[in-house]
Amino acid sequence: MYKMRDDIYDNGNTGNFFEKSNSDTYVQSESDGLSVAKVLRAISDDKSWSLFTTIASSSDPSSNGQQSGAGRQILITQMNLTRKQYYQRINRLRSLGLINRKKGRYCLSSLGRILYETQKIIGIAIQNRWKLGALDSFESSLSAEGMPAEDRIKFINVLLGNSDEIKNILLCNNGCSSGHVKK
Repeated sequence: MYKMRDDIYDNGNTGNFFEKSNSDTYVQSESDGLSVAKVLRAISDDKSWSLFTTIASSSDPSSNGQQSGAGRQILITQMNLTRKQYYQRINRLRSLGLINRKKGRYCLSSLGRILYETQKIIGIAIQNRWKLGALDSFESSLSAEGMPAEDRIKFINVLLGNSDEIKNILLCNNGCSSGHVKK
C-alpha cells in the first residue's frame, strides 16, 4: 500500500481505495463502483437468480452439477435463455465479483457465498412470515412499556423454534454488534 492522502489509501494493483474511518480502521470506499444496489440488481430477475443459485448448488463439492460443455447448454435450455442472455448474466455476476471461473466451471466467490447464505436467511424469514406478523401484532398490542426482555426472549424462542438465524436477528437489540445472542 502506498499513501495517497492522509485519509485515503490505494492497495496498488486493484484500484480499490480504503478510507480511514473514525475508529482508525480502514474501510473500502465505493470508488470501485460496487454497491448493494448493483449486487441486488444483478440477481433481481428470476432467471439471474436461478442461474446464481444453480452455480451455488453446483459449487457444493457434494453436488454432481455440471456447468461445462453439454451441461452448460442444458442449463441454458432449461432456463429458457438465449446464449447471449446466459453470457450477459454470467458476465454481470463475474464483474460484480459474485462468481469466479475455476477449471472451466463457475463457482461462488467469497462475496457470492455470503450473498447466497444471506438469501437463505431471507427464505427462512419468508417461510415464517405469519409468525413474524404474529410477533409484530403482539408487540404492538402491548402498553408503552412493552414486554419484559426475558418474556420477549421466551416468546420468540417458542414462536420460532429452531430458526436460530431469525431468532438472533430479532433478539439482538440495536446495540448488539456480534449478531449472536445468548439463549
